[in-house]
Amino acid sequence: MRSLWLSAVLALALSAPSAKAEEIIVSSVHRPDYPSVQAMTMMGRLLSANTGGRLRVAVLPKRGTSDRFDIQEVRNGTVAMAAVSVAQFNDTVPETIALSLPFLFESEAHARATFDGPVGQEVLAALDRAGLVGLCYYDIGDRSMFTMRRPIRSVEDMKGLRVRALHSEMWQAALEAMGARPMPLPYESTGAALKSGLIDAAEDNWAAYISSREHEAAKVYSLTRHTRAPEVLVVSKELWQHLSAQDRKTVRAAAKESAVWLRRQLDERDASADRAATAAGVEIIADVDRKSFADAMTPLYATYAADPVVKELVDRIRSYSPTPKEAREVR
Repeated sequence: MRSLWLSAVLALALSAPSAKAEEIIVSSVHRPDYPSVQAMTMMGRLLSANTGGRLRVAVLPKRGTSDRFDIQEVRNGTVAMAAVSVAQFNDTVPETIALSLPFLFESEAHARATFDGPVGQEVLAALDRAGLVGLCYYDIGDRSMFTMRRPIRSVEDMKGLRVRALHSEMWQAALEAMGARPMPLPYESTGAALKSGLIDAAEDNWAAYISSREHEAAKVYSLTRHTRAPEVLVVSKELWQHLSAQDRKTVRAAAKESAVWLRRQLDERDASADRAATAAGVEIIADVDRKSFADAMTPLYATYAADPVVKELVDRIRSYSPTPKEAREVR
C-alpha cells in the first residue's frame, strides 16, 4: 500500500504550477522544543518561502517511540523524512561508525569541520545503500553522563554502573569497555528507571537532559563529552526520486540552511541549559579525566574501526588540524 505522502508527491510532480500546496511530513522522537525539531520547522518555513507556499513541511514531534521506528516509517513511506541519530545506522552502514565512535572529536570545531567536509559528505552518500538520502547533519552537541547522586570524573567511576544504552551494538560495547553494564531501554523510560533504581546512570546532550526534565531527578551531570554523533535528516530514496530536480535542489538547500541555523541556536541553548541546570540545583562535574575514558576505548577501536573503510575515515578525521581560532575545547 503506497503512502499518502507518495501520492501527494506524485500529484505534485505531475500537476500544473497552480496546484495546491503539498505537505512533506517529517517525524521526530523528540519534543517540540528540541533543537532538531525546531530546525525542521525552520526548514519548513524556508521551503514555503522559496516555493511560494507550494512545498510545506508538517513536523510531527514525539510521533514514534524510537529512531528505529522513524527510520522504518521513512522507508515504508508513512512519513517523508525523519531526523535520527547517525548511530542508528552503525549496524547497517559501516561508514556511520566513523561519526559515532566515542572520544574521537577533539573539539566542536573538529566535529563540525568533519560533518561539513569530505568525510561527512561520504557518510551521507553511503546512506543510499539503506534506501535513504541523507540531506544534512543536525549537530545536537556532546553527550555526557548524568546520575542521581554519583559524580563521574574518570573511567573508574563507571565500573559496575547500570547505564541506559542506545540500541546500538557499538555503544553497548563502549559502555562495557568502561566497565559499565549497558541497559537498553526506550529513552522515555529513563526517568522512571533512574528513580526506581533499575539503572544508575544515563547519557545525553544538554538539550535533551533539560527538555526531557531528567535534571529534576538526576542531579549530577558529568561532562564526559564522550560522543558527538549528530542526527541526520533522511528522506526515502524512492520518494526523493519523484521530486523534480529543481525541487530536490530547493529541499536540500533548505535542509542545509536549517542545519546552520541550528548551530547558532545550539550555542545559545547550551548556555541556557547550563543556567537552568544550575538554578535547579544540578551539580555539574567539569573536571573529567577524558583521557582515562579514551584509553579504555582502545579495544573498541580495534574492533569497530578494523574495517578498512571505517579505518580510513577515522584516520582522516584524526588528521584534522584546527586553525588557532578553532583550537578550543568543546563547550
